[in-house]
Amino acid sequence: MVCAVLFVFLMWTAAQSAMLGAAHFLAQLAHAELQRWSSGTSPVALWKIRRVEEYLENSLRYSADNPWALEAFAALDLARMRASAIPRQALAEAQDARERLRRALRQRPTSPYLWANLALAKLYLDKIDDEFLNALRSADQLGPWEPTIQQMTVFAGLAAWGRLDAALKQALKGSVERAGARDAAKMYEIVKKFRRFDLICVDTQYNELARQDCKQNAGPATPGKR
Repeated sequence: MVCAVLFVFLMWTAAQSAMLGAAHFLAQLAHAELQRWSSGTSPVALWKIRRVEEYLENSLRYSADNPWALEAFAALDLARMRASAIPRQALAEAQDARERLRRALRQRPTSPYLWANLALAKLYLDKIDDEFLNALRSADQLGPWEPTIQQMTVFAGLAAWGRLDAALKQALKGSVERAGARDAAKMYEIVKKFRRFDLICVDTQYNELARQDCKQNAGPATPGKR
């Protein structure tokens, strides 16, 4: 009797491992596709989008709470939201992304990418609340040296700058400063979108990129500014 129970348990464990392995493999395929899209400049074909959806749907059938599949699905939701010309559809995509990211964070609460994407989803939904602020803060604390995290958090932070507390503003200024050492060009483009040249004109790392903008936007010095 004991041997039979042990055999059933081992078979169940093997089946679970196989399902988790299949779920992870399909999620990896989806992530690889999304990475290729992010490095391209041409619009993504509809059949390619559908293929990634199938990878992720099948991954979640094997493991309903697979955080990697949920993260990739949320990234796909946000990409479709940005591409949508229909406000109601864009709103629904952002809401789907938010819910998938919340589910993924239950499994991977230390992922800065999940927190940063949650902040973006909340921003697109115009929900600048405690969850948004916590997502920004968590992403910055968990991935302070990750260029992608720096760019995502600074973008979201500048979009909601007037709603941030002093500590969070200071943290994002630190991200701008750290980004100057590794990818100043991309951070400069983000800061330029919001015309917040005060964040980079005091930093010698941005001198070459921002010299003209800093000259044109120079104003009287404020107390405490370097």
